[in-house]
Amino acid sequence: MAPLAQRATAADMGQHAPEWLDVWIYLNLVANTILLPILVATFLFSKRAKRHLTLVNVCTTWILSGIFSLLLFYAGHERGPEPPKSLCIAQTTLLYGITPMFSVAVLVLFIDMTNLFMTNPRAPLSKFKVFLMLSAPYVVQIAFSISTLILALQHPQRVTRRLRFFYCALKWHDLAMAMTLFVAIIGLAITILMIYLSILLYRNWHGFRHAGRPSHVHGQLILRVFIFGGYIIFGLVVNLISMLAPHNLAPDMYFMTIGTVLFLVFGTQKDVIRTWCFWLKEPAPASPIGYLPREPSWRESLDLTKSAVLPEEDFAHKQEKNKTELEGQWDRVEREKQEREVAWSEIARPPTSVLRG
Repeated sequence: MAPLAQRATAADMGQHAPEWLDVWIYLNLVANTILLPILVATFLFSKRAKRHLTLVNVCTTWILSGIFSLLLFYAGHERGPEPPKSLCIAQTTLLYGITPMFSVAVLVLFIDMTNLFMTNPRAPLSKFKVFLMLSAPYVVQIAFSISTLILALQHPQRVTRRLRFFYCALKWHDLAMAMTLFVAIIGLAITILMIYLSILLYRNWHGFRHAGRPSHVHGQLILRVFIFGGYIIFGLVVNLISMLAPHNLAPDMYFMTIGTVLFLVFGTQKDVIRTWCFWLKEPAPASPIGYLPREPSWRESLDLTKSAVLPEEDFAHKQEKNKTELEGQWDRVEREKQEREVAWSEIARPPTSVLRG
């Protein structure tokens, strides 16, 4: 949870500062370092609820945010006297790259989704492109952290916990403003992509509807992706607040909730919940007419709410459907063969009336 421009100090929070610190620690500990790792492990190792790596990357970057934000808590220096300078510099160095890293990870997520709608969804990306997409957030993190480390080592007296109360920070306005502007630009790019993606989603759904075919764009996809994207855009507003209203508590309060929102948006999907509740049986389809075939994977339909693994009952349904189609094709071939044989017999041995004519 790196600072953007200026944040609230203990004096700004008044007598409620200890309570806000408890909330800060609780949300980081529970949501960012417990629930999100469980969600990422589910996405990576579950056969039912796999997700694309760009979404996993978004969750992973915020897990790092929770770990870095709790360094003082782990060391027992979240309250009381000023923490050791080396610990304070370490936390400041790591935290100042978190917000840019997370914003780039979200941007990569929307770039990947938009690209899939513009190209063949089944065309796999090259390993080099995947590597660039997944490594870009961490390159940004390293760049900002190195800059912060250099300034912190040159001016250690400017690194203190009193500056931010929740965590150690560096009193260097130019660096904070550079970070703020970088996040604002990335947030603007995410906003543009969201608008463009919403147009693509509408055209896709509208076209399929008028063509009389079922759309592969599901309502849950639109709901979950745009709830999450809208919350990130709200962070852009919070970013502006941090620039226009110094020492405002809103930025820190907003960043405290991102991990919880991530878990609630992507951890309440049906296949994820059924993966955790493994003792529950799969519901049987209501009727053959109302039965839907297997739900497409991320790279087939961009549906963040669906599994990429084919359930057993869906596989059986697909096999039965293929068998029925093959039998129908074979019947048509047999009929065409019989029609050709009758026509040839009439030519080889024409009726007597035709010969007399």
